Amino acid sequence: MKFIYYSIFCLFGLISCSRTKSTNNLEIGFSGSDSLKNSIVLKEQDLKRYYQDLMEGRIQKDTLPDKLINSLLKEYQMFFKMYPKDTNAPYFIDKIHQLFTQEKRYTYAVDWVDTLMYHYPNYRNKSLTLYSAASSADMYLLDTNRVKRYYNRMLNECPKLKVEIKQQITHRLKYLSIPYIEYLVKKETLK
Repeated sequence: MKFIYYSIFCLFGLISCSRTKSTNNLEIGFSGSDSLKNSIVLKEQDLKRYYQDLMEGRIQKDTLPDKLINSLLKEYQMFFKMYPKDTNAPYFIDKIHQLFTQEKRYTYAVDWVDTLMYHYPNYRNKSLTLYSAASSADMYLLDTNRVKRYYNRMLNECPKLKVEIKQQITHRLKYLSIPYIEYLVKKETLK
């Protein structure tokens, strides 16, 4: 369980670092409602601190701060609805997807990926987001139609994918009739 939290923490950290334009925690390169964005930034920092404390053993609680997460989800959604043309809107939709995935609410997570891809088809983290959605659809939702759609979009729309990733995706699509866990066990014997 801590590995999952650590993975989410690292993902939040990487994405947050790529969006920050200043070392001052409130001087973010946003262009819409500053008060809403500042509220989001502060909540993200609180969530990041929670993960740091959890990983460093300062807290033993192995549950997520639901109130904070729900508040962030609402603010991300509000931002998207109020400022869909803002350059941060796709980033916030991706955060919605990440939080729903973290909360094990996979249907909502992949629905938000669909929203993201519909409104922002050139999203800069498209391959990672589609891969995450395909994995959730495959492992947890057992929705082969979505798995096919996400993987095919990656193959067709993400030309910079590494050859190994393309091969893994192609192989999984070839054996998509096999449930994911069974596929993992048999993967090396399948040609």
